Amino acid sequence: MVEGSPERRQVDRLAPGLKALESPAEILHRWRYLRDLLMDQLARFESGALRIRANDADVSGDAIARLKQNIRDFDTLISRSEAREP
Repeated sequence: MVEGSPERRQVDRLAPGLKALESPAEILHRWRYLRDLLMDQLARFESGALRIRANDADVSGDAIARLKQNIRDFDTLISRSEAREP
């Protein structure tokens, strides 16, 4: 939504203070940044540099699996969204 556009003015009028919705390009840019952060964490878990412990048990394996699945899930959502874009 472009600042000053009729759509933005309507949002400002109906919901003052509401942050503008992100465009698909902005969402994709944000996802790529967050994905890079997740991939860095994943590499740390896999190398053993980062570990998660709960009740004196190493749960890093579960964290690795969860991170991988979350990355795949969101990649799928982004791909579906891109496929719908004209």
